[in-house]
Amino acid sequence: MTPNQLQILKLLEELPDSSDFELVPATSLQINVFKERALTKNVPENVIAQLVELYEVADGYVNYMVIGFFNCDDETIFEWWDDYQELWIGQRDFNTLRWANGKFCLGDASSISYDESYESPTLVGLIEICRNEMLRAID
Repeated sequence: MTPNQLQILKLLEELPDSSDFELVPATSLQINVFKERALTKNVPENVIAQLVELYEVADGYVNYMVIGFFNCDDETIFEWWDDYQELWIGQRDFNTLRWANGKFCLGDASSISYDESYESPTLVGLIEICRNEMLRAID
């Protein structure tokens, strides 16, 4: 595993109720489908690489609150690409996980992010934001 994958694994395992959710990696076929779609749409390579690192650790990971990633071969990820150059990488309740304007963001359907503190240049940073939001909610 890469250092980022180890960090992703650690963060997901630390989430509240994480033992209730299995971390299932994507297959190489699923990864290739995602990469092909992303490259065809000219998604930045560093964004593709970060998402592949997640999918190789936990494809379609969903927790009870805040965090829920789509499977890597789900076409929904690219639903907003042609119109907005955004990737819709997940949804949980009213929370929307996306990549937009060069950042990974936690927001809702009507806003890219709740505010700047819910934006990160990295996917690992977004997972940390989601973890912190979950911890605030159960406190």
